[in-house]
Amino acid sequence: MRPNTGGLTKAGTGVSADALDRLIGRVKGGEVTAFEEVYSIYGKKILSYIYRMTGSRADAEDLTQETFVSAFRKIETLKENRKFQAWLYRIAQNKVYQRFRTRPPHHESIDSDEGLAASDIRRLTTPMKNPESSIMSKELQEVIQGVIDSLPEKYREVFVLSAVHKLRYQEISEIVGRSLASVKSDIHRARLRVRDKIKVYLGEDYGMSGLL
Repeated sequence: MRPNTGGLTKAGTGVSADALDRLIGRVKGGEVTAFEEVYSIYGKKILSYIYRMTGSRADAEDLTQETFVSAFRKIETLKENRKFQAWLYRIAQNKVYQRFRTRPPHHESIDSDEGLAASDIRRLTTPMKNPESSIMSKELQEVIQGVIDSLPEKYREVFVLSAVHKLRYQEISEIVGRSLASVKSDIHRARLRVRDKIKVYLGEDYGMSGLL
């Protein structure tokens, strides 16, 4: 007997597998309002992912739009509605690769805009209980983003998907097209690099032990 997974939700979306199946079915049926619902669920996540990969707000906004246009046009090629999230991230990943095939991305400095920087980075840290916490929190966010930018591409993409977007290993494996064992290994190595570089810079891990 197959387990009932209808109650499970896709990471960070609050949408159950059954609800996602029905929603994508409506999109395939030509309902524009259904695709607008899809965008409301995944828009910020894809924007954040592309920003993490490129470091450019302008490129992130542009490629996010391209990603959703491609998804809408190709939706009939998606065989399993419940795998829409991994499929959408894969489209976004390909858009990034296509854009930067001939030139490296330009990484901008971090700021506090919702959905692009501080809100995601804060999930990687634990609150600091001292009078200087707000200053250190901002510094830590900037340090972490700099460390993410410095990671080799294959580490950066799995680290962002795992530590920032909280996707499961199996789903990350489907997105990046690598074996589950390879993904687990790369995520572990990426987390070690992030932790070690932060410790070198700040002298402590400042709650980053959760990355291990």
